[in-house]
Amino acid sequence: MSTGIQPAANRSTHFLFDHKVFTVDGCRFILSKTNDEPVMCMKLGKLDVEVPIEKICTEFGIQPKSFDGQLLTMAAKGLRYVREIRPGDTIPNELIDGTASWRVDERHYNVAKGRLTVQLVTWLTGGETVVSSPEQLEQVVEDPGTKARVHEAFRMIANRLSLAGDPEEEIGLHIDMLAKELSYIEALRERSLALHKVRQGLETAHRIYKAERMVKEEIVRMQTLSLPPIADLESRFAQVDAQTGEILAMLRKFDQNISYIREMRDDLHQSLLPWDEVLDGWLTVTVEKSPELEALMKRTYHFLAKRYSQATQWRLATRPAPK
Repeated sequence: MSTGIQPAANRSTHFLFDHKVFTVDGCRFILSKTNDEPVMCMKLGKLDVEVPIEKICTEFGIQPKSFDGQLLTMAAKGLRYVREIRPGDTIPNELIDGTASWRVDERHYNVAKGRLTVQLVTWLTGGETVVSSPEQLEQVVEDPGTKARVHEAFRMIANRLSLAGDPEEEIGLHIDMLAKELSYIEALRERSLALHKVRQGLETAHRIYKAERMVKEEIVRMQTLSLPPIADLESRFAQVDAQTGEILAMLRKFDQNISYIREMRDDLHQSLLPWDEVLDGWLTVTVEKSPELEALMKRTYHFLAKRYSQATQWRLATRPAPK
């Protein structure tokens, strides 16, 4: 019989603190807008106060190895995956079991499953190609002969991998699991492609403000700053696509490749998350001379200058694939 809610039972999955400081009005954890360091924000009277997470234990007499101390470490890590954490919130799944703490749409799963289906069929015919276009995927998957070829591919791969039990069923389950993991990559790819709206908007704004030298120079600066991080993202998506193209290798080292996909998912998600600060504005703004556009460009300029200054040494990030 249930005896009511028992918070202690949830402390492994929720930010349930003991210290009273975490009950202060407005208490939450975010990345500081000043230096991107994890901080705890709270209200003291009319003041908004920020305390670096690394200093909270010292400031409030919390033992680093206590449960509160461990949760503070978890909160700092959790801000890689979510924009804000409040006492009582669920600990991000990425820190618990490696799954994602955010949702994808069914279309992202369908694209991922379609991509893997194409890889199975092309592997069966003697070569593997990476197909990224959703339209092309849909066309191939709907071909009447595709399902028969997929089952034949299941049988041949099962023989190659010397699987016991019902090998074809096991291959099918593994393909579904891969599609689920890769659906997050597809959702991130869609979000990444939306960054081109920023580039397009800046190009249009450059023409609109061509007679205003100061504004035009700022737009050129934004175009320069935005190019390397977007190119970096494109490179990492290409890396994931190349790895996914080797379907037999993916299945042969299944667990290692699931871990690889999750690492790349988190890496891409962390790179895209900061863009939320300006991206939605560019997706909805009408690019014409207006106070609204100028305010958006001002926010974008500060965002890019802060995060992607030319002093930053850009290196196209690669994560070694499982061998």
